[in-house]
Amino acid sequence: MKAVIIAAGFGSRMWNLSNKTPKTLLPFGDGSILSTIIRQLRCAGIDSLGLVVGYRQQEIRDYLVSYDAGIPITFIENTEWERGNGISVYKAMAFAAGDPIVLSMCDHLVKVTAIKQVVDEPQRTNLLLTDPFIHDNFDIDDATKVLTSGSHIIRIGKELKDYNALDCGIFRLEADFFAAVETAVARGVESISGAISELMSARRIQAISLNKPNQWIDVDTPEAYEYATKHFGID
Repeated sequence: MKAVIIAAGFGSRMWNLSNKTPKTLLPFGDGSILSTIIRQLRCAGIDSLGLVVGYRQQEIRDYLVSYDAGIPITFIENTEWERGNGISVYKAMAFAAGDPIVLSMCDHLVKVTAIKQVVDEPQRTNLLLTDPFIHDNFDIDDATKVLTSGSHIIRIGKELKDYNALDCGIFRLEADFFAAVETAVARGVESISGAISELMSARRIQAISLNKPNQWIDVDTPEAYEYATKHFGID
């Protein structure tokens, strides 16, 4: 199965820590955040990777020259990286070539067993890995919230007041996701969540719920990065 990592953005909330270096290149474990994500995807069964790059992309390209990913990597350039993250995923449409893809953020560390829940799910619909263990999350205020009814996602957004799960940043997307991005952008919404909202109305997005807590962390702030390096094991 193919996977896409979106690593085109600025990462403004890590600016002081990273000195403008792409945050996905920050050290983690015996490598970097990015190398850890690539390894986790490969171990979960991914055999081909598309990497969407934009901001300071040459640093990411240079880094991967010296890193043996173990799977082929296709670079996908997003010159519009200052726009919403849905645009970055849309740039990967040609790479997907109509096949389902696993989508990962460039700053979400997720354990292999959790990623495999999405990779191995037999349903042919769009899927989002969700975390029902809400109170175990390190930074719930910043997390994207999800409201589900059964396995169906019925609401998504950072500002939700009524929710029963969190977005883990791992998706499995079918070809109709790209049409949903187009529809969302046409009404002025360029985020992944905006495209997911389009899929909700067609009941084409379902939640895959984590079966145990503490399987992921979003490294979005200096505090989250410090916590992850000290307390989050990826095995």
